[in-house]
Amino acid sequence: MEETEVFDPEQDENEVEVGPPSAEEALRYFGVDFDVDGLVRRFKQKEIIVPRFDPEEPENSSTGYAGFQRNFVWKKRQMDRFVESILLGYPVPGIFLVELPNRRYIVLDGQQRLTTLRDFFQGTYQAGSGERTFSLDYAAPPFQGLTYESLQPADRRLLNNALIQATVALPLGDNGKIAVYTLFERINSGGTKLNDQQIRVAIFPGKATQLIRQMNKDPNWRTLFGAVHRDLRDQELILRYLALKRVAAGERDAEGKHLTYKAPMATFMSQYLDDNEEMSDELMQIEMEEFAAACRLLVEAEGASALKRNRTINAARADSILAGLSLAVRSNPSLGAAYVKSAMTALEANSDFVEKTQKSTSHKTSVTGRIDAAKAAFAG
Repeated sequence: MEETEVFDPEQDENEVEVGPPSAEEALRYFGVDFDVDGLVRRFKQKEIIVPRFDPEEPENSSTGYAGFQRNFVWKKRQMDRFVESILLGYPVPGIFLVELPNRRYIVLDGQQRLTTLRDFFQGTYQAGSGERTFSLDYAAPPFQGLTYESLQPADRRLLNNALIQATVALPLGDNGKIAVYTLFERINSGGTKLNDQQIRVAIFPGKATQLIRQMNKDPNWRTLFGAVHRDLRDQELILRYLALKRVAAGERDAEGKHLTYKAPMATFMSQYLDDNEEMSDELMQIEMEEFAAACRLLVEAEGASALKRNRTINAARADSILAGLSLAVRSNPSLGAAYVKSAMTALEANSDFVEKTQKSTSHKTSVTGRIDAAKAAFAG
């Protein structure tokens, strides 16, 4: 199945964001030289954890962070050449870790290297659906074809005692998590960068993030969106809807003030997760039911293409449709597909609504304007 594209016009706009916190104030760094044998031992014993975001892994629950790392992606040639480099005495890149309160570590950068070393030491690596013997097929003589066990004793000792430098970050104070978020961005800026949502699930592992994961499994949502997105763009679109819906509904904050939208959108969405790290089971159930009802009505009214145009979802159009329709369902649970289809037709004929889904989509006037239009269309 082809992956759905999510078109977000705001990504091309110049937004002024609040600067990140100073690393000096929010993070403490220190360096540690680990010998390879010690690194592998700690990795095997789950003292060093790679929190992968898909699938969720049991050890994540004790870290305080949800999964955020991609799965292992190195090819066999890369694995072999990395081990060979250490055996030949070449320097290898260091790793980045975050120290947890229980003195364990999570890996920010270095998953491929740590997994390769663990697999070489244990003698097998994962290939497809099975395991294969880990021999250095792509190394040059004298190491070509050797396993860890068949290395000469001197070479095995050299590998065991080789040092890999680790930079350990310790979050400090209220801005510690945001500083780690910033560190993630900068570590990944040189390769395939983790996007905002992949980073959010690591920084805000609370109830709201769990709720979004559950909502993402709704069968009608899967019909509307398509296959599960490898970069979590489906989950990000649900987050966007949830964050804007509470503004559209006129909800109030803890001080009794009406919640308002404030650009940029990326920060606004992150703030929702921060505000809702704790949610009642009752509220989570209501959110799932309203979202499920809106998705079901869209599928019944317009089929799988209700939110798409040529396999592309415009995020600004989708956020307002989902928010407006779910609030209409809240007021009138008996809404039918014919009514929703008529409202969708009227909404698409609204030139002001269309413009606010295409231009300056993160500006406050555009956000509130398109959501008000959607609310009015679905409310009749």
